[in-house]
Amino acid sequence: MPTPEELVASIERSGEEYARFIEGQSDEAFHRRPAPNEWTAAELTGHVAEFPVTFSEQARRLANSPGLQIGRGLDDPGRLAAVEKLAGAGPADAAVAVRQGVQQAVGTLRAVPSDRWQVKGQHPRLGELSVTEIVEHFIADHLRDHLEQARAAVGA
Repeated sequence: MPTPEELVASIERSGEEYARFIEGQSDEAFHRRPAPNEWTAAELTGHVAEFPVTFSEQARRLANSPGLQIGRGLDDPGRLAAVEKLAGAGPADAAVAVRQGVQQAVGTLRAVPSDRWQVKGQHPRLGELSVTEIVEHFIADHLRDHLEQARAAVGA
């Protein structure tokens, strides 16, 4: 299992890799809808700019409140609003939003004391998860997965 420092560094690297990829896209590619029910890279990037902040805050709250209920549904209003937030943005502005979200998230995570990363909470679908597992699954892995999804969305 990675250390908190390794996880935070991984999030910073993946966030920057995502931002660099997005800012290199044309407007046309960024707003291309790969299939009727799939997100454009712009919509996806709204989610990517938001979820690290959301889940780092959940991790911080859990670190201070063992046993806390964590997670959110696919229909969560904050999640859906984030998808729409950058739907009309250009690639450069969207990349800035990703960088800002990632920096806010890593700032929150760096404030979690090292002895609190094994505190556990309850996820409705996945069961008991530690702060480390939340950060790894819902931020670090999720960033990498969405980079692949963005590449597919723009046809890269």
